[in-house]
Amino acid sequence: MRQLLFDRSTIAQSAVVTVATVAALVLLGLVAAYWTWAWLAPLPEPRAPGAANAGGGASSAGALFGAAQRDASGPARTGSAIRLLGIVAATEGRSGYAVMQLDSKEILAVREGEEVAPNIVLTEVGVDHVILERGGTRETLAWPEKNTVTEPPVSRTNR
Repeated sequence: MRQLLFDRSTIAQSAVVTVATVAALVLLGLVAAYWTWAWLAPLPEPRAPGAANAGGGASSAGALFGAAQRDASGPARTGSAIRLLGIVAATEGRSGYAVMQLDSKEILAVREGEEVAPNIVLTEVGVDHVILERGGTRETLAWPEKNTVTEPPVSRTNR
C-alpha cells in the first residue's frame, strides 16, 4: 500500500495562492463598488442655496451678484451711501438691473422696480444712470466722470 505523504511545500504554496486570490477578489470588489457609486450615486446638494433657488438661470443677475435682503423688521437705512458699480440696461421685454454697493459693505444686483434697501426703490435704469426713490424723493446716480489726462503728443523723428 501506498502511504499518502503531505508535502509541506505544497500546503504552503496552496495557502499563499488562496490568500492572494482572496486579496485580489477583495480589491476587485472595492474598485467595482467605487466606480458603481461614482457613476450611479445621487448628485450632491448645491453648496450655495441662494444660487440654486434663483430660478432665472445663469442669465439672472440676482444669481450672479446676490439679492437685496428683505428684512422688514430691521431698521430702515436713511442715510446709506449707495455707489453705482454697473448697469445692465433694459432690452425689449426685460427690465434692467443695477449693480450697487451699499455702505461700502455689500454688493448686490437689483432689478428695476425692486427695493435696494428698505424705503429705497430702484425706479429707472438708464444707459449711464439709475434713478432711486428714497422716501418719495427721486435721486439720480450717474457714472462718475472719467478723468481724461491729455498727454502732450510724442514727437517722433526719423534719423
